[in-house]
Amino acid sequence: MLKEQFVKEVSKHDDLKIISVAVKLPSGAIEVITNTQDLENKARYYAETYDDNFCLKHNSSIQIVGYMVV
Repeated sequence: MLKEQFVKEVSKHDDLKIISVAVKLPSGAIEVITNTQDLENKARYYAETYDDNFCLKHNSSIQIVGYMVV
């Protein structure tokens, strides 16, 4: 599962520089969000706010479909 991979990958990094996620919106459009600050809290936010399928818990039509961790 994508979320499981994300959590494992983030936990392996000692010095995160970037978390970038591709989010599929209800319209079908893909939005790319890149975070460069407060990355530990941002990783926790993604892990807690999205379900096991990486769908937003409060709106399952919003889903993380890809990510990059640097």
